[in-house]
Amino acid sequence: MARKRAAIVAAAEQAFVRDGYAGSGMESIAREAGVSIMTLYRHARTKDDLFAAVIESACHPADMEESAKIDDAMKKPLADILLFIGVMFQERVRGPKTTHLLRVVMTEMRRFPHLGELAYNGLINAHVQRLDAFLSARDETSGMPEERRRKIGHDFFERLIGLDDYRVLLGLSPPSAHDIRKRAERAAQELLAELQGDRAAPRSRES
Repeated sequence: MARKRAAIVAAAEQAFVRDGYAGSGMESIAREAGVSIMTLYRHARTKDDLFAAVIESACHPADMEESAKIDDAMKKPLADILLFIGVMFQERVRGPKTTHLLRVVMTEMRRFPHLGELAYNGLINAHVQRLDAFLSARDETSGMPEERRRKIGHDFFERLIGLDDYRVLLGLSPPSAHDIRKRAERAAQELLAELQGDRAAPRSRES
């Protein structure tokens, strides 16, 4: 089942990038994936579900090597974990797969405006939710209101997006690895500072 799903998602990605959202059909995607249309519908009931799955695959690859890197990173101090997440997010959001899919969304938005929401949820909100789930289990956020914790995580990702993302979408040179790391370091430092400030505030009020 996992191999079939991977084949379906790969075929759908090729179809969306090559033919656009409107020009891609479920039956043709099933043929390219080498599965029956019924098998395809078991994995994705609609073309929107399939497009969301393609976005998920581009933004959150789950191969064994990547999983091993994530597992290793999660054992480190919080500052190192945030740095790892910051670099990984920037690499994903500017990667060729994500860039091609975002261009499809931009091209098709007038006829299919809901694609923007699908792409934003898969590209941004999914990362925010995963970081929030991670932070919720940390001692550093113990007692912090959920809304405040989520905002801190959202602001972290917002600091990782810049004007150079437009350069990537326009086919111009991407930021260097050094620039990516420096931006991730700054975003991590600011998140940590916010956590420390929030923890210090109740103590100052008590005194």
